[in-house]
Amino acid sequence: MKLQRTYGVILAATLLLLSCDDQVNWDLKYQELDLIVVEGKITSEAQRHEVRLTRPLYEMNGTPEPVTGAQVEIYDGRELHSLAEDPERPGIYGTDSLFAAVLNQYYQLRIIHESKRITAVTNMREVTPFQHMNVHPVQSDPLLLEVYISDSDEPAIVRLELDWSHLPGYELLPDSATHAVIYHYTLNGVDVNKIFKPAQEHVRFPPGTIVFREKESVNGWYGEFLRGVLSETDWRGGMFDVLPGNARTNMEGAAIGFFTAADVLRDTVVVQ
Repeated sequence: MKLQRTYGVILAATLLLLSCDDQVNWDLKYQELDLIVVEGKITSEAQRHEVRLTRPLYEMNGTPEPVTGAQVEIYDGRELHSLAEDPERPGIYGTDSLFAAVLNQYYQLRIIHESKRITAVTNMREVTPFQHMNVHPVQSDPLLLEVYISDSDEPAIVRLELDWSHLPGYELLPDSATHAVIYHYTLNGVDVNKIFKPAQEHVRFPPGTIVFREKESVNGWYGEFLRGVLSETDWRGGMFDVLPGNARTNMEGAAIGFFTAADVLRDTVVVQ
């Protein structure tokens, strides 16, 4: 009986090995949707804030087509702020230079383009102080340092711009050899893919490097959008991977993308 089972297994394996593979050409079709891609952010800093409107891309490495001639407004509950399109940059709509968002205030973005009516609501949370920046040596001759940024106690994005072009021996080097930018995201939620995200580039720099720090708060809606973007980019390939698709959006109407408000904190430190 056991011998018959053995022969049966061998026969099945042989048939599988001798089976032929037929090539199948899939005619994949997609539907180009009539959507507007919105990228908008306002902050607590008094400056010109921009909202970018483009068409979706359906090919890799393409250039998005700007959406021109739209009516773009931001309503803060009391006043309606009109955004003017930049004549030199089609699809870019900006506030005046005195506009600044206020903490715990809700803002509604309104877009009218042809027959489309698009809205989005956001609010601004207070940014917390900078988290600890741990610097440790990674090379002794010459001495080079590396920085590790701990997570923030609240959702936030930290941007570090490092500059050591002023130090002796580095003055004549190109910018790519004397400057670096590091981003650190702290997002709420159970992000299992974060465990499996690829290793980030290690930036090594000499003592005396100037670090320009910027930290911005992240509200719940924007945090969901960022988690979606990271799941499709930096965090791809994990055990609990996601199907490719658009990130979550807070747009209402024929649009995708985001509109958010952020409280911003800046400072400058010299790393020794």
